[in-house]
Amino acid sequence: MKVSIIIPYRNEMSMLVDCIDSLREQSVGDFEAVIVCAKSSHDDIDEIKRMQTEFPLHVYSLPEDRDGVAAARNFGIEKAMGEFVLFLDCDDYLTLDAFEHFLGSSEGKDIVYAGRKYTWQGRKGYYNEKRKKLEERGLEEAVSDDDEDFDKDIFLREMPEKSDNDEDWENVFSPIINSNSMITGITSLGILFRRALIMEKGIRFDESYIYNSDLTFITKMMCDTKNVIRIRLTLYIKRHHQDPVNMPALCQIEDSLTRLHEVMRAYMEMKQILAPVGSELTENYLDGKFIKYYVRRIAPYYMRGEKKQIPGVYEQASKCLPLIKEPALKRCMRYSKRLIKYSMEHEASEIAKKVRSHARWQTFKRTFHNWERIKHYFYRKKYATAPIEQNLIMFESFFGRNYSDSPRYIFEYLNKNYPGKYSYVWVHAKGKKLDLPYPARQVKRGSVSYLKELGRARFFVMNVRQPKFFIKREGTTFLETWHGTPLKRLVFDQDEVVFASPLYKKNFWMQAKQWDYLIAPNKFSSDIFRHCFMYDGNMLDTGYPRNDILHLEAKESEALSSQIKAELGIPAGKKVILYAPTWRDDEKLAAGEYAFSMQLDLDRMRERLSDEYVIVLRMHYLIVDAIDFTKYQGFAYNGSVYDDIARLYLISDILITDYSSVFFDYANLRRPMLFFTYDLDKYAGELRGFYFDMKEEIPGPMLFTTDEVIDAIENIPAIEDKYKEKYDAFYEKFCGWETGESSKKVVEEMISASLETVISEK
Repeated sequence: MKVSIIIPYRNEMSMLVDCIDSLREQSVGDFEAVIVCAKSSHDDIDEIKRMQTEFPLHVYSLPEDRDGVAAARNFGIEKAMGEFVLFLDCDDYLTLDAFEHFLGSSEGKDIVYAGRKYTWQGRKGYYNEKRKKLEERGLEEAVSDDDEDFDKDIFLREMPEKSDNDEDWENVFSPIINSNSMITGITSLGILFRRALIMEKGIRFDESYIYNSDLTFITKMMCDTKNVIRIRLTLYIKRHHQDPVNMPALCQIEDSLTRLHEVMRAYMEMKQILAPVGSELTENYLDGKFIKYYVRRIAPYYMRGEKKQIPGVYEQASKCLPLIKEPALKRCMRYSKRLIKYSMEHEASEIAKKVRSHARWQTFKRTFHNWERIKHYFYRKKYATAPIEQNLIMFESFFGRNYSDSPRYIFEYLNKNYPGKYSYVWVHAKGKKLDLPYPARQVKRGSVSYLKELGRARFFVMNVRQPKFFIKREGTTFLETWHGTPLKRLVFDQDEVVFASPLYKKNFWMQAKQWDYLIAPNKFSSDIFRHCFMYDGNMLDTGYPRNDILHLEAKESEALSSQIKAELGIPAGKKVILYAPTWRDDEKLAAGEYAFSMQLDLDRMRERLSDEYVIVLRMHYLIVDAIDFTKYQGFAYNGSVYDDIARLYLISDILITDYSSVFFDYANLRRPMLFFTYDLDKYAGELRGFYFDMKEEIPGPMLFTTDEVIDAIENIPAIEDKYKEKYDAFYEKFCGWETGESSKKVVEEMISASLETVISEK
């Protein structure tokens, strides 16, 4: 057995699957995997044992009296049978040719060092991105994103020619030490170690460390052999966790005090280990990495840390600073050099003042070269500290793009039932003034006026997330109406976020904690919102105010429908088909570039249906612009720029959609729905997945071609009859809370009561 791969594990099954798959795909075998489970569930351990692999897979449980990554790795070393060991974290993975290169360079060597790359993505996302880059460079033919087989012809690489110094000890050790990171970036990952050397020298990971046991281990290993080699390839993919709230990686756990003490202790031990070797270059690199850590972590702790803990940190730092040698200081930036020397001669409180002064200067420089930062600075320092206007309510719908959705109907209910009592401000997007039926100040999103109102409003009513810089002030109330019953998995129910910031989950969690109230349209949504948003605040089980319009009395509904049709120029005698597909996350190519193609054949539909029907297209505004509506004049209408989709529901006789949550709202009308799901397999498997089985629950047929859609429309009475029972069950489950009084319930339960209380106290 050539290699034993030692994998510590603790309840990270979704990531371990990627890790094990990367071993299955290796171009060269002759290895075993040793998984050491620390305080893991019995279900997880059993599932790992059931994994089918072509290589030996050994699963052990770490004894109860031992814990941590260091203990798991040491336990794995004892159980390993390979000539070499390689430490692989269960949330990481190897490139497909890793062992081909590791073993190809291992003859006569004790340590084989290869590079690492950091990513936020799992294997599929990582390799698909790599494929696309190759395709863009014209190096490979296009490969389908659905292809689960990571083609070795694409990703296996030739070993680069070795440099003359790739086997020089110092030139192998220096990349480990001299990377562009702090001392905490030193790791034992991505390195092949000869097990006989580990056993002979009795080198182990120090189990008294929680976070930084790698530092002394790698230093001892490198100082006990000169038989080393560097491979100039990246073979190890280090994966950051996208959910640091529920499943933080070790480096994402917030425990600054323990980390500070561990790093300083490790630094002193590493200096002792390196001293007999006499490598000034390597020692200077180590000093440089510690200087970075001191400047970025230790010194700022004197300013931000707990007062009772600062003396202990200062005492240990005072032992470390004299160990820094002059050549390392000479290589530092000016501020770092001055801070180190200042810290050797002053107390923690004085160091804190110097750090604070520098931080303020840096903030000033960053801020006053950027207009957005200037505005946000004044928001934090001035607007968010100004007196709150107790009767002011701020509304925003879809980032100010239109006057619509639940904020619209809450606003109208307040004006009709509490005239003159409250003042209002509406947010609009750049170049988009809103057509409001009642008086309200309008502010452009992101403007100075917007920030002023954001700072002084008493109430906030929004259907999307608030800005990340938003400060939730004491005495204010935030009502999040959200914007749909969830069909696709959201936030913390997603295994991996592909088309958003890697910090999407953490940011969302921080924002959701600022919500005082969240509206749910039905019990299904209420239950999902609790876990997908990790929301534990007040849930208003009222239904969506935006759907009140769908429950108007017949006469009022008919009159309003006629008015809306006239606004759009739709002939009064024509029936209306509304086509409202979802926005597909994967169809954005680059800024302003989209790959969406219209799958519904409008020419064919006009030919067969135009005598009786017209069609209104409600699509993403960047997509619909590509459609030439003049070609279909009198048959196809652009509803994408119309503010409120609920009014389009009202005028339509049939809805065509796919995976958009619009069908949950539309069901309030009990009118027929058709589901044009031409890319069902791709959408369900490649993107976020669904909360329920569409085939079982949706109250209409799933159609895959334009002709199938046309046939269904021409036989709509038969469709209605066929899906009646399913429609009734769907209506009961998703529309049962909505009776046309949701706006009233929201206002009376939350906004009205809260505002009246404030006003009565004046």
